[in-house]
Amino acid sequence: MMLIRTFAICFALMLFASLGIAQTTLSAQARLDPYKSSIQDSLFGNTTVSLSLSQGVPFRIYTLDTPMRLVLEFSVLDFAELDTVNINDSKRITTLHAATLTNGWSQMVLNLAEPLAVDSVGMRVDDTSLAAELSVVLRAVSPDQFSASVGRPQDDMLQTLPSAGQSLTPADGDNRFVIVLDPGHGGIDPGAQEGEIKEADLMLSLARRLRDLLRRADLVDVFMTRDDDIFVPLEQRISIAHSVQADVFISLHADKVTEGIAQGATVYTLDKMASDEASAKLAERHDRAEIITGIDLSGADDEVAGVLLDLARQDTQPRSELLADALVASLSDLGVVETRPHRRANFSVLKAADIPSVLIEAGFMSSKQDLKNLSSPDWQSDFAKAVVEGILQWYIEDQKRAQLRRQ
Repeated sequence: MMLIRTFAICFALMLFASLGIAQTTLSAQARLDPYKSSIQDSLFGNTTVSLSLSQGVPFRIYTLDTPMRLVLEFSVLDFAELDTVNINDSKRITTLHAATLTNGWSQMVLNLAEPLAVDSVGMRVDDTSLAAELSVVLRAVSPDQFSASVGRPQDDMLQTLPSAGQSLTPADGDNRFVIVLDPGHGGIDPGAQEGEIKEADLMLSLARRLRDLLRRADLVDVFMTRDDDIFVPLEQRISIAHSVQADVFISLHADKVTEGIAQGATVYTLDKMASDEASAKLAERHDRAEIITGIDLSGADDEVAGVLLDLARQDTQPRSELLADALVASLSDLGVVETRPHRRANFSVLKAADIPSVLIEAGFMSSKQDLKNLSSPDWQSDFAKAVVEGILQWYIEDQKRAQLRRQ
């Protein structure tokens, strides 16, 4: 049997196929239950790692040497109770430790007493409780076989990017790339609806997929304006982006049109004059949610503040435009864009003067095909990969332009 050099597995969450269950049952972060977890040697020479999780999460597995160890990484898993129980009864696993990494992943490291390789792996998710069990079976191998298999995994999607990782290093060398994802609507504001399907639920599902993919890239931090079905005022969404010193702000929506026909993804950038009547009406509906809650920003700026904001936008607006173009190019390769995919509108959520911002209409719930796509976990995953590729490609080029501006 040919030994695979790098063993990496990512569990793609398919739980959102039934939105009514997944959106109300899944918590913000999965937890490890050490009382139901174990690491044991079998009579047949294998070692089984069995981990009980409160819900399914993306994960990957790989081995490293000097010293020999097996690494399990999750996006994301709470190990808070692991210290209370010793789950290791294996003589082939000497010690284990777990921690949350700065890149958003949670990591469990098993130090090996002898060369072991992954023989099989699987995650079973209960249809009712959504609790999950990860089972990893390890088998003994020769030192040469173990050495041939070690190495950190490269995410399949990121392999297409130029020099993914090192090329994402910011030009000044002392900052990370901070992205804020804004799932539109939520709570008392469900957004567009088609039957029992709510825009707010679809966009939260899509945002989580984006977050999990982006966190696999080096030097990327991701924050979300909401990670539950709650209402967040537009002003607060922008405040969240400012509080984490975001480098980019991306709002996610899937609206409906009541006049004409619209199908496919559209990327919006800010413009005081909407690029067309449909864009103006979309922006008007998005802003109405803020007016309903009593927070109207339309008259918040005095004359001096307005001048300062305009000066800030002279830098960020062109960068937002280029970000939109990069996203359109990536989504066009996927074949999911509208006939006029880059549009402009006066969305309040895009008014952070110092942060490049775009609003992505992932599709239109008034289109039967778009609604089918938006409700599909597979389609959401493909869409998220295309968006991530567009973001990272833009960031690489944006850093090059920043270096030229400083020169």
